[in-house]
Amino acid sequence: MPDDETPKQRLERIKLIERLILIPLLLLAVGGFFTFGRAIVVGQSMLPTLKPGQRLTILKAWKLFSPLKAGDIVVVGVKAGQKNRDEEIVKRVIFIQNDAGTRPWPEIVKTPTGTYPTAALFSRERFSGNARSGIYILGDNINNSTDSRDFGAVFESEIIGKVWR
Repeated sequence: MPDDETPKQRLERIKLIERLILIPLLLLAVGGFFTFGRAIVVGQSMLPTLKPGQRLTILKAWKLFSPLKAGDIVVVGVKAGQKNRDEEIVKRVIFIQNDAGTRPWPEIVKTPTGTYPTAALFSRERFSGNARSGIYILGDNINNSTDSRDFGAVFESEIIGKVWR
């Protein structure tokens, strides 16, 4: 601080320093609010990876920062059957089909509970090149999971966020 600084100049300098510190902090806080979210695991479909009641931090702005790939764990918003209410489910991405539906399926699907032939998990029309475009999801505990085997692919717009570890 210069000795010849007037009180008014000192006040202006302090205001500038506050703005340089507080505005970026405020932007980070607001950005974090819209970028991150929380979810809770319900059910046993993701055992042993995720346990029921486990709290998750999700990256809601995943399109900007981290494109989806097979193996990612996502939170998906889906209509819960005839109850006509929204539910969120946590599942693992196993395959992303292109818009034409022509991307070849992997021959096997690896999960923490084992390796499975794709043909044993999905009906023949789903993996023979006639699959609708979209993202196919599967629970890690495949014997106790409602997933793409039941309702098909989900759309990118249905994905609420990627689980962030």
